[in-house]
Amino acid sequence: MAVKSIQPKDINELKGMRNAVDTTRLILDTINLLFIKPLVPVSQKSLNILKQEIPFVADSFDEFTKLTLINQNFLNNLMDFSQNEKDNINEETVELLEPYLTLKAPSGDDVFTGDVAAKASGALRGMAIWAAAMSDYYKASKIVKPKLRLLEIKNASLQEAMANLAAAEAELKETQELKATLKKKFDDQMAEKNALQEKAAKTRKKMDQANRLINSLQDNKERWIQNANEFKSLKQRLVGDVAKACAFVSYCGPFNSDFRAKLVGELFNNDLNGRGIPTTNDMELNKFLVDDATVGEWNLQGLPSDELSIQNGIMVTRSSRYPLMIDPQGQAISWIKRRERELVERDCIFTLNHPSLKDALKFPLMEGYPVLIEQIENEVDPLLDPILEKQIIVKGRNKLIKIADTDMDYDDKFRLYMTSRLGNPHFSPELAAKATIIDFTVTQNGLEQQLLGRLISKEQKSLEEQLTQLQEEVTFNTKTLQNYEQMLLDRLANAQGSLLDDVELIDVLATIKNKSKEVNEKLAEGKEKRVEINEKREAFRGVAARGAVLYFCVVEMIKVNWMYNTSLQQFLGLFDWSIDFSPKAQLTKDRVANITQWLTRKVYRYINRGIFEKDKIMFKLMMCLKILIKDGKLTNADVNVLLKAGGGVDDKQKLVSWLDQKTWLNLKAISMHSFGNERSKFFGSVIERMKNETKVDDPWRSWYNSNDPENVPVPDLQEKINADQNIGHFLHMVLVRSLREDRTQLAC
Repeated sequence: MAVKSIQPKDINELKGMRNAVDTTRLILDTINLLFIKPLVPVSQKSLNILKQEIPFVADSFDEFTKLTLINQNFLNNLMDFSQNEKDNINEETVELLEPYLTLKAPSGDDVFTGDVAAKASGALRGMAIWAAAMSDYYKASKIVKPKLRLLEIKNASLQEAMANLAAAEAELKETQELKATLKKKFDDQMAEKNALQEKAAKTRKKMDQANRLINSLQDNKERWIQNANEFKSLKQRLVGDVAKACAFVSYCGPFNSDFRAKLVGELFNNDLNGRGIPTTNDMELNKFLVDDATVGEWNLQGLPSDELSIQNGIMVTRSSRYPLMIDPQGQAISWIKRRERELVERDCIFTLNHPSLKDALKFPLMEGYPVLIEQIENEVDPLLDPILEKQIIVKGRNKLIKIADTDMDYDDKFRLYMTSRLGNPHFSPELAAKATIIDFTVTQNGLEQQLLGRLISKEQKSLEEQLTQLQEEVTFNTKTLQNYEQMLLDRLANAQGSLLDDVELIDVLATIKNKSKEVNEKLAEGKEKRVEINEKREAFRGVAARGAVLYFCVVEMIKVNWMYNTSLQQFLGLFDWSIDFSPKAQLTKDRVANITQWLTRKVYRYINRGIFEKDKIMFKLMMCLKILIKDGKLTNADVNVLLKAGGGVDDKQKLVSWLDQKTWLNLKAISMHSFGNERSKFFGSVIERMKNETKVDDPWRSWYNSNDPENVPVPDLQEKINADQNIGHFLHMVLVRSLREDRTQLAC
């Protein structure tokens, strides 16, 4: 830095000095010493520096150092020395410099300093500092140089080691490249191996999945093939079947089972066939419109299991119009209340006489709750017309319905049920168009099933509980199986790509297969169990059948006089009393006989006590005839012969002269009829015997002319009549009614 501070102009300034001051002379001598240039021999001389006389050696300015100064390369030489020659300074040079550098004035001040030199010239300051620095550099280098030499040695060793390292690294690099090549080759081979293994695993997995898929679908194969074969025919008949089902739901509700069967089996079929629309002639509407699981659920809710009741349930749930149910026995109300539990929970059961029916309907309409309106007679309050006609107004996202000039919120989940306790109400055609009228009048078969369940619940409660539990299990399992099948079809229909790649689908199929197998096993087990339970139940069937017959005998007495009306609840009370108080028995058949006898006697006495005397014989006769028909001992044709006799016979060739024409026709009718289950005509020989009798005291003529023929033995047939324990008395009564109509009531 000291050399760099010297400027060429400063050098020129020194060169231009005519008489150099002692400071210049002193400093230039040190430069010559460093450059190892000649100096004058040593001699003493006083120097005037800092205005003081300082004794020192004579300078060489005039002889030698001035030449050094005026050299054109002086400054460059200083630079070169600083960079390249400073390491060549020796001990002797430094010793010669020491007196100069340590020179002091008499005042004790250092002479050879930059500040003192600067007083003479700016260039001298840098030279003084430079010369001192060179001396200091040498002194320091004495310490540093050994270390530098050691450093050089170490650097040489380092370079050798680095060379060895480079060689080793080169060898390592080559080895690593070889390793990388081998590793890449190894990885490629392993990747290929893994790919092959993965491919083999995928292939194996696909094979397993294919086997699982085949096994899962195998169980449904036959059924699906059969369904596929039937689908084409079903598709062709679907329009006609749907039309028939719609007509059934829309129009058949008010009619009994016989007329419904006639409408569906004859009129609807003929109409569709006449229009050239294919349809299923022997279509089972119940199975077409509802599944077994739903029917089972209805039965658990209290709907009788007979066909008419199931049809009624279909109309209630499938019709687009609200149902109006003719329910003299309360069957529909009982089912609806158990089906729609919110009716009782939300207190949504009203009558048309409700003081604030409009306000009562507001909340169910808004929240979508069911409503039951009871005790409807022949008309419905016009207040309900907007609901029945579904006069819904849509405003934005809201649905409203106007009732008596009041807009009320309407929820699509709202359901309305209406019931009438009248057996034969006279509803107007307008009401029939607004609502679906459904006749829930109990049938004999339906009542028989209910009475059987009631009897079993008392006699063998565990058996009835088993049946109820079995019905619940079968219903649940049937629904579960249907859900599994639907899930299976949905998964297959919505599968993306190959089925073998859809692991979840195959797992679902396997699960469905196992579950379906379990459910089918349970259904088969339930079917066997049901047969076993039904066998035990059937042992009590006679009591239920007798009860149903007796109830309908009682119901038909209403046609004689409306005061004879008896509710189903009253009859059920008589039925329960007969079960509770009839004699017990170990054998089932004896127990059934006891209950049947007590029930028949109890119902007869109960009803007989409440009817007019003139109607009692009619009631007894009706009971006996219906019981014999139910037991299969008589037929309806037999009863018709008793009631009509010769009313339907036209024969003017009277073969028995002593009989009047009417009696002859009666005799002709019974002689041509086969009674009971026998094919032979019981009275077939009577005409031949009568026409040969001409005397008054002949057997048949005598019997005919007797005052009390009902108490006189029948000629030729009395033993045969007495031998027939089933219908002997009936045959005797038919004979009396036909030949001596005036004694019919006494014969009964």
